[in-house]
Amino acid sequence: MILTKQERIERLLAHEDATWHWRYWGLFFSLVAVAFISYQTSIYLPLILFAVYFPQLCVAWCKTKVLLTFNPDPRYRRWIYSDFIVEWFMFLLFLCLLAAYHTDLLTIWPLMIILMTGTIGGMVFSRVVHRVVLTFDAHHVTNRMFDEAKTERHTHQTTGS
Repeated sequence: MILTKQERIERLLAHEDATWHWRYWGLFFSLVAVAFISYQTSIYLPLILFAVYFPQLCVAWCKTKVLLTFNPDPRYRRWIYSDFIVEWFMFLLFLCLLAAYHTDLLTIWPLMIILMTGTIGGMVFSRVVHRVVLTFDAHHVTNRMFDEAKTERHTHQTTGS
């Protein structure tokens, strides 16, 4: 059974409500890890990215699992998986690039250009994935739609409506 857009938004909101504490604890422990790592030698520089980004990657995986329950179509599943796989690949690429910078295999300017290109490319790919999925699944919830639903819910909660 394929869910409507509103049902999907409600499930995503319920999932976020159930997992909000993991986001904040992940952020807290990431900040502690970054503080600890920053006082060590610079050899641990790539670990800072790991400590900050890995919890967010785990949250993205949980959201991906929820999205996969919305539509059993193999095309839908393939596109949703590909969005997460590109995010995971970018994470590994950034770790490798920081390690290459630390070992002097890469200087700061090529590193910055590759990081910026990778970040922009990842964001563009995610938008393309959501646009493609919308072509064959009219009830798909894009990140923008979900953010608008969260804002609307927050606005209704603060105004008491």
